Amino acid sequence: MNLLKKFFVNSTQTAERKTKMVYVVYRLIAVGMLISQISMQRWGNVLLLGLTLVLFSAPYWIERKLKIELPNVLEVILISFVFSSTILGELSDFYGYFSAWDTALHAINGFLAGGVGFSLVYLMNKNIVGLNLTPLFISIMTFCFSMTVGVMWEFFEYSADQWLDFDMQKDRIVQEIHTVELGGGQNAVYHIEDIQRTVVESTDASGNTVETVIEGGYLDIGLIDTMKDLFVNLVGAVVFSVFGYLYVENDREKYTFLRNFIPKKKTK
Repeated sequence: MNLLKKFFVNSTQTAERKTKMVYVVYRLIAVGMLISQISMQRWGNVLLLGLTLVLFSAPYWIERKLKIELPNVLEVILISFVFSSTILGELSDFYGYFSAWDTALHAINGFLAGGVGFSLVYLMNKNIVGLNLTPLFISIMTFCFSMTVGVMWEFFEYSADQWLDFDMQKDRIVQEIHTVELGGGQNAVYHIEDIQRTVVESTDASGNTVETVIEGGYLDIGLIDTMKDLFVNLVGAVVFSVFGYLYVENDREKYTFLRNFIPKKKTK
């Protein structure tokens, strides 16, 4: 019983009671959905839910391994981000119900990853003797860290789509394409505009030809979604990088709201 309780309330050492309750609610929902998906033998969803439960423990391991303290606001936002992207976004199809859901999450991801990157460089600058990084350099490193996290997430989405038959890089209907594949050689670009429908012919397991009609245009299989995600991640990264620069430049006297997003060195 104690082991079960520990599983549901497991959080960082600095987590307050309200933060622990958020963990409990999220884990109860995830476990309930996990049992449901196992009963229906949807193993791809089972794997995603298992990954979600693992990611819920990420703040605890980050705090322990890096010997830092995560602000409660940042901790709640981190696990809420995981919950919103996997359980709500992928499994409950919020990406389909709300067109801005994916965009908002990637923008938030850019901002949060900027906070983590900023804190790592900032703490290193404060605690290593002889190191004196300029606010501009810290800001640039913050931006680079955030964008790297964004790119790695897109790698994860691509891998899930290719190997687990997911559709994390969402498809989109487009009405025009530009390609050298149909250009007749010499790198000539062939333009197809005002596409009304696309017909795809495939073969099923029995060898029969299956015709799939895509109404309204041509199906882009993830490129536009990936570039949009990276762009909004860039926006979030730029925003935090600018605030981080101002925070260091003013020696933490202004923009104190950033402390809710910046881990600090663990006190003994």
